[in-house]
Order: sequence, then C-alpha cells, then structure tokens
Amino acid sequence: MVFEYRDKPLAIYGKGALMMKRSSGDVILCTNGSPTFSPEMQSRLEQHGVAIRPESIARLEGDEEGHLQRIRFTDGQVLERTAMFFTTGCSQRSDLSERLGCKRDEKGGIISDPLTEESSVPGVYVAGDASRDVLLLAVAIAEGAKAAVAINRSLLKEDGLL
Repeated sequence: MVFEYRDKPLAIYGKGALMMKRSSGDVILCTNGSPTFSPEMQSRLEQHGVAIRPESIARLEGDEEGHLQRIRFTDGQVLERTAMFFTTGCSQRSDLSERLGCKRDEKGGIISDPLTEESSVPGVYVAGDASRDVLLLAVAIAEGAKAAVAINRSLLKEDGLL
C-alpha cells in the first residue's frame, strides 16, 4: 500500500512517521491534540524533517472515489495530503493466555515454538498478533496453518496413528 503513495505528501497518525520517510520526503505527523512521544523522539522527528501538527482533527476530506485530499483541523486550518497512515497500537484484551499460564515476552506477546506455534503450555497453540510483533494478515495465516499441522500431528500421535 505504501508504494502507491511513494514520493507523495503523507500524514501519519500514531507511530511510524520515521519509517514512512523511506517512502516520501514529505511526511507530517498528526497528533490530534495529544502528542504521545518523548522529547527524544520529537528531536529525532525534527532531525529527519518530519513536521508535527498537534491540532485536533475535525475531519478527513476526499474525492468522490474515496481518496484523501486534505485534513481539516478543528481550528479551521487545512493540510493537503494524498494519504494518511494509522498506527494506533495493539494490546491483548483477553487474559486467557495468562489464566492458562502461557509465558510472555517483554512486549506482552505469547512465546511460542517457531516451528509448531505451541506455547509454553502443552496443547495451547498461538497464531497472529497474540504471538509476534509482526502484525500482518499473511503472517497470521501462515502461523495458523503451522499450528493446524502441529495440532493434527499431535492428535495423530495421541491416537497411535503416527
């Protein structure tokens, strides 16, 4: 998705503004009235030419086909942009893995065997954003497929068929 907007004026909401500098020299971070970064990060953003717009966003405006054209702020100012990328974070809302006793890493992801996706609790398998910090659908699908094969193999062994 980023490639389609290469070298175009981009807005970022959330984290990832520095990463987007690889795609465009014109990147602006919109904080919607609440900056959520440290003074060190602000310095890094400035150092790499990422402008910060702290104003609250009133609405996003686009053309008839749904393509972003501008961001309108509550104070009436307008920012022309071709695309806006959102990174609002991810956190587990279920405590099931904790109740089952699964070990977690420092970011809160469930630790699993990379070959089988089995957690530290035998018989509990993990896939998708619960296990890794690569939050991509393709990765979740692959992890789910690996877990399904491992579960099937485990059941076949349990039934004496393997």
